[in-house]
Amino acid sequence: MLHRSCVLVDSFKEHYHRVHLPRRLALQRYMKREEARLSKQKGKAAAAASGVQPGEVAYKYNRWWVSSDHEFVHQFAFVEDPDVTREKRTTLPLVTKENIWREPQQTFFLPFAPFVRVVDYAKDPDTKFLKPVNIPRWKDYMQRTKPIVPRTWY
Repeated sequence: MLHRSCVLVDSFKEHYHRVHLPRRLALQRYMKREEARLSKQKGKAAAAASGVQPGEVAYKYNRWWVSSDHEFVHQFAFVEDPDVTREKRTTLPLVTKENIWREPQQTFFLPFAPFVRVVDYAKDPDTKFLKPVNIPRWKDYMQRTKPIVPRTWY
C-alpha cells in the first residue's frame, strides 16, 4: 500500500520554509554577533589609540550651540546599558498601586455573567446618572456578537 511520506504531505514551499527558517534566523543572529564583536574590537583599538579608557565615554565638546532663532540649545548625552534596555523591553512592569486593578481589555462580555440589578434607594430618577461607574448596567450583561473594535488592523 502506497502512502505519501511526511515530507510530501505538506507543500514543498511549506517544507522548505519549515526547514530553513530556523537556519536563516540562526545565521542572522550569528551575523549580528559577529558585527557587534568586530565593532567592539574596533572601538577598543580606537580607544587605545586615542588614550581613552574603554570604560569611559569620550567627552564631546560640540553639544552646546545657539539655534537660528537665537536660543541656547544643549544636546544631552546618555549612555545606556543595552542589557538594561533589553530587560526593560522584555520583562513585565512591577505591580504597583496604579496598575494592580488594570485588566486586559475584553472585547466580548462574559456570557455567563449573572444580571444582578443594583438598587440604590434614592427615589429621584435623575440619580441614575450619578451612579458610580463600576456598577454595571443592564447593557453590560448582554452578549456581544462582534468585537467593539473591528479587527481591520492585523
